[in-house]
Amino acid sequence: MIERETPDLKACAQTEHDPNYLPPEYPKPGKTIALILIAAVGLYIMCMSLGTALSLRIAAALPTRKDTIYSQITSVSSLLMLFFIPLAGGLSDRTTSRFGRRRPWIVGCLVVSLISAAVVGVSSNPLIMGIFYVISVVAMQAGFNAYSVIAVEGVPENRRGTVMGLMGLCGALSFSAGTYLTGALVNNGLLLMTIPIVLGLISSIPLLLLYRDPVKNSHEVPDLNLKQLFGGFFVNPRQHPNFGWTWLSRFIVGLAMASMQTYFVYYLISGLNIPLNQVGSKAGLLTLCSAPISVIFFSCSGILTDRLGRKKPFIILASIIMAVALCLGGTSHNFTQFLIAWEIFSVGQAMYLTVDLALCAEVLPESKDAGKDMGVFGLALNGANVLVPAVAPFIINTADGNNYTLLWFIAAALSLSSIIIMPLIEGVK
Repeated sequence: MIERETPDLKACAQTEHDPNYLPPEYPKPGKTIALILIAAVGLYIMCMSLGTALSLRIAAALPTRKDTIYSQITSVSSLLMLFFIPLAGGLSDRTTSRFGRRRPWIVGCLVVSLISAAVVGVSSNPLIMGIFYVISVVAMQAGFNAYSVIAVEGVPENRRGTVMGLMGLCGALSFSAGTYLTGALVNNGLLLMTIPIVLGLISSIPLLLLYRDPVKNSHEVPDLNLKQLFGGFFVNPRQHPNFGWTWLSRFIVGLAMASMQTYFVYYLISGLNIPLNQVGSKAGLLTLCSAPISVIFFSCSGILTDRLGRKKPFIILASIIMAVALCLGGTSHNFTQFLIAWEIFSVGQAMYLTVDLALCAEVLPESKDAGKDMGVFGLALNGANVLVPAVAPFIINTADGNNYTLLWFIAAALSLSSIIIMPLIEGVK
């Protein structure tokens, strides 16, 4: 009997790691994956365009104070996201609506975001713009976080890398489209701020209507205990070291990515002296040229990490590539040189974001708290988005007042330093 059971156990283990294996709880994930990817197109346009839209809106309305005001608004919004995104994730985990757990949060948050963005689009008062942009971007990110949890809950583990890669692919294409879109709408503040969110809502309709968002009763969700809910914002790294090290690595690389993504538009204006009315087209050209590269590396990285069962080598290589690109970008003297640096950065970023999401999903402490814990992982990038705008103006304003070189050299060093954390994450290849 023992001799017969041992091969069966090995076969079972091999089956679970077979990329073609479907666990019983995911009988037909193809439909869910298709709905997730359709929604990703518009939702990524929304996410990746809103910050660029704000920078162009401020540059048009308050050109002499653009760096300071933009940094203040984005710092406050990112700081509030440190609190509200995990809170929204935790509450969505505890939602027992007949419409499911995630669907009400996607719809409600995006509607609030749209209304608030409209106020930003019609105002030129920096205080009003700041208050309503903060509301808009926090609500938008909470809705997007509820959507992203579906890619964890509705897809088996051995398909998540591929799905994350395809989502990133949609993000790359959407970033290019969104940049051109905001550039084309720069002279109409209302449309500039609202159209990206409208597109996000439209592309989400098939998912909202056709995805079977599991309806949970009060016994199947975590208790609505405020002490536990707020305490859950902190995941003890002693009890869950893999979670802690992954979070820290993500935060450090997030600092590097935020340095490039937050200030590349202003670098085109102040560093390369490109006129405001041409910045949108130049930024669009950057994203258009990087789209094919991002498509390849988003999709291939996801497929390869699933096939090889390895994540760390991809993350290490991506961190090195981004560091090289940041150094090249900081020393560029014309648009062509910066375009080359941007292309290289796109390779590293696409690879990193694909595999990093799959790594985050693998080290979650509790599947029942997936929404809250993915929100805590979101804090790593949001925290970077708080710190970079708060510190960057002091770095940029050294020397001649346009010291993007120093900013991006520091970011490159941070990207490289994240590599030393990878060996500390155990149980993940």
